Amino acid sequence: MTIAANNTVPPAPARVIVRRFSAYGPCLTAGEFVKQTARFVVFNTWKGGDDYTGKQRRMACDAVHLQPCHSCTDHTRSKYPHGYMD
Repeated sequence: MTIAANNTVPPAPARVIVRRFSAYGPCLTAGEFVKQTARFVVFNTWKGGDDYTGKQRRMACDAVHLQPCHSCTDHTRSKYPHGYMD
């Protein structure tokens, strides 16, 4: 981490969450984004809450997305604001 000229530490970048599409309800949280290649998205697997394991997995780019869509529970105009029971 580098310190800026005015002796302040820059803010940490926000976590990017990898989401998997689901045919039966809201999108599923896959894990925390690590990197993207031409064909795959690499991410740390998610255990729950803020707990991420050290295991890295990869999925095809067309099976996951990084920005919330209308099927994600954290989207502002979600089809599933309360989970599966909507």
